[in-house]
Amino acid sequence: MDQSLALFASIALVLVLIRKLGIGISLFIGSAVLSYLLFGYNGFEVLLQALINIQTLKIVTMVILAFTLGYSMEYFGMLNELAEELSQAIGALSFILIPLLIGLLPMPGGALISAVMLGPLMKKYTLTPERATLLNYWFRHVWVTFWPLYPSVIIGAAVLNVDYFTFAAATLPISIFAMISGLMLTRGIEKKFQISRNTLKALTNLYPIIILLFLSVILKLDLLISLLVAIFAVAIHRRAKLKDFEKILKRTIDRKIIVLVFAVMCYKSVIQSSGVAESILTDISLEFPAPVAAFILTLIVGFATGIEMSYSSIALPLLTGFTGVGTIDPKNLMLVIAAGYLGVMLSPLHLCYVLTAEYFGTEISRTYRQLVLVAVAVAVLVWLLYLI
Repeated sequence: MDQSLALFASIALVLVLIRKLGIGISLFIGSAVLSYLLFGYNGFEVLLQALINIQTLKIVTMVILAFTLGYSMEYFGMLNELAEELSQAIGALSFILIPLLIGLLPMPGGALISAVMLGPLMKKYTLTPERATLLNYWFRHVWVTFWPLYPSVIIGAAVLNVDYFTFAAATLPISIFAMISGLMLTRGIEKKFQISRNTLKALTNLYPIIILLFLSVILKLDLLISLLVAIFAVAIHRRAKLKDFEKILKRTIDRKIIVLVFAVMCYKSVIQSSGVAESILTDISLEFPAPVAAFILTLIVGFATGIEMSYSSIALPLLTGFTGVGTIDPKNLMLVIAAGYLGVMLSPLHLCYVLTAEYFGTEISRTYRQLVLVAVAVAVLVWLLYLI
């Protein structure tokens, strides 16, 4: 069977099944079908090797630990302490800073956590539900493209076979552009800045993030080790008991996320073993220039799923001929990740978008026009940098 046709058939199958079965199981089925179409029964050996690969097991562990750190800080009240004091110190600017801080900790539907923190402040600072929704939703996600705790970053680096720093150096500009463009949403907001000792004391609740950055970025320790140390520090500081972590782990160990990581590694192995990524990029490039084709394909995948890990797990493996593997083209990678990020942010299926709008009591349709304008601003800045 033609490689490109087999690949499109597997993608179509994943997108059809994703609504009922979730992205993880759907991607597993898609990778199994693709492996059979390309390799016959030998394809299942490729899948098995991917499942037991040490890199796969390490990635699963890192994703679980990243969620554990975030939920630990929430469980021990560190996030609430921070939010309460910041609201006193910076007023309505809390609608920017609190989502930014919560965004450092990847948690499914995490925008709802920052929304709950901001809820009592909406009337106090006379923000409309639409403005509150947009600020919380947008600034909660500006770190997604490069922050080392996000599964989309962990998976993306694994797919391209590069270290975190190489991946982050290419994708950091997207976050900077998202931050700049998001300021469009802050016009007319009351500005207040009054730092006190209590504010500084509240900021000490961020010490697990500081530990993580120091160990992984400055000392360049393995992220797995850095995460363990940060979690251990929280446990000692808060005198955590076994029952505390039993409750935390019940929320942390998300079977859907674990299945997804295994599925991604299977999908990646089939694509890399077959060389189908190069084939599909060649076919698409016959109709569009390669950068435009890569951007459109990734944008569609992100928009269709509304899940951040979709562009790194579905689209990115298809575009390794464009981004490179092992040795990457930073601008090409930036373009691909930016397209996926914007597709997800604009998707009405994005859980954080739906939950935030519901919490603040508005409809997605009433915020969508402004969201599109901010997303277009990011896209323009990304393309300008790409073309320079």
